[in-house]
Amino acid sequence: MFHRKADRLKMVLGEYARITGNVESTGAVFIDGAIRGNVEGAKVILGEHGCVDGDIKAGTIIIGGTVTGRLDGTEKVEIKATGRVAGDIETRILVIAAGGVFNGNVRMEGAGNSSGECGDGKVVEFLVKEQS
Repeated sequence: MFHRKADRLKMVLGEYARITGNVESTGAVFIDGAIRGNVEGAKVILGEHGCVDGDIKAGTIIIGGTVTGRLDGTEKVEIKATGRVAGDIETRILVIAAGGVFNGNVRMEGAGNSSGECGDGKVVEFLVKEQS
């Protein structure tokens, strides 16, 4: 989870903590409380109880709580099964787990042929499992 130096946890906001204002960090930020404002860090992790009413910008963004705002993940945005996002996402890689909710638009940079023309297609294989 924290392999690179920039991923070292620099800030933790606990479940019952509240911040009004912007948050910036050079490392990883873990939020399980509420922030009304923008969040920026090397990696932003929103826990199940976390809530952000504002934009999030980071290399990697992992959402387990609720976000109302724009997500700008230069590397990856991941919405966990408990995650809820209402806002636009810009990222290279988007992962949404079963149960995760996303309402907005996505722009994916560097994700293949952006010319809109059919090219030399790649074979993509999907595995579908029924849940009981």
